[in-house]
Amino acid sequence: MGNFNSPLVTVGIPFYNAERYLMDAVKSTINQTYGNLEIILLDDGSSDASLKISQEFERKDKRIKVISDGKNIGLPKRLNQLSKLAKGRYYARMDADDIMFPDRIKVQVDYLVKNPEVDLLGTGLVAIDNDNKIIGLRKGGTISHATLKSTLKGVWAAHPTILGKTEWFKENEYDETLRRSQDFELWIRTVEKSQFRRIVEPLLFYREASTSSIKKYMQSTKYSLRTFWKHAYKTGVLFALIQSIKKLGKLFIYLSFFIMGATNALIEKRSLKVSENNKNKFLVFLNQALS
Repeated sequence: MGNFNSPLVTVGIPFYNAERYLMDAVKSTINQTYGNLEIILLDDGSSDASLKISQEFERKDKRIKVISDGKNIGLPKRLNQLSKLAKGRYYARMDADDIMFPDRIKVQVDYLVKNPEVDLLGTGLVAIDNDNKIIGLRKGGTISHATLKSTLKGVWAAHPTILGKTEWFKENEYDETLRRSQDFELWIRTVEKSQFRRIVEPLLFYREASTSSIKKYMQSTKYSLRTFWKHAYKTGVLFALIQSIKKLGKLFIYLSFFIMGATNALIEKRSLKVSENNKNKFLVFLNQALS
């Protein structure tokens, strides 16, 4: 279960109608090799069995606290609520449809303890489908210091891989007016006064397709572009124009693949193929996470 003299880490998992995947997400959290955890499961007014599933875990593990007020107020407000509730020195983001590698918390905490100047640490990830089958390794390398330009390009880190100082999250709230891309907006707004890093090691199984829809993708693009143009002027008109065209191009490509019923093929293109040896290693980690 880990060394309880190590810093307390809060893992915040907001959920809404996530009954298909929530059990796997929570299992992978309680099975962490790092044991000094506070796990907050925050319901956003689910109408399925999600709340019942979370309460079953709460009864079995004293580290887990389930919070539900029966209201559906949206993800950004729930993310801010989790930050305010967190008691740990560090705070780990986690989504209700993803799965942690068993050593995820340990590796990230060890890094932050050794590098106290870092505010947030992201990691690499392994993409999985809705049946927990491995799709590939998400493309992306090490980032020793995220800049406004690199963050505007969207190459920093996937939201649920991030672990950082709890105080940072308390001091920097998500924009509650945004229905999508609230993480992108937060990173853009804070990157110039913060220290963000990303390690290439994959520490999360990221479910690529569970919430995929053309409506959600278009919403994300709209909010992302709105946020982008609020800050891109600082980097120059040419850079802003090129990146905007790229974002619109990605939307066009997604629409084309969606119309052809080939979104799974597009998801595979985002990832690098995994060797047989690595695939077997990842499957061991996956089985440990869900045991």
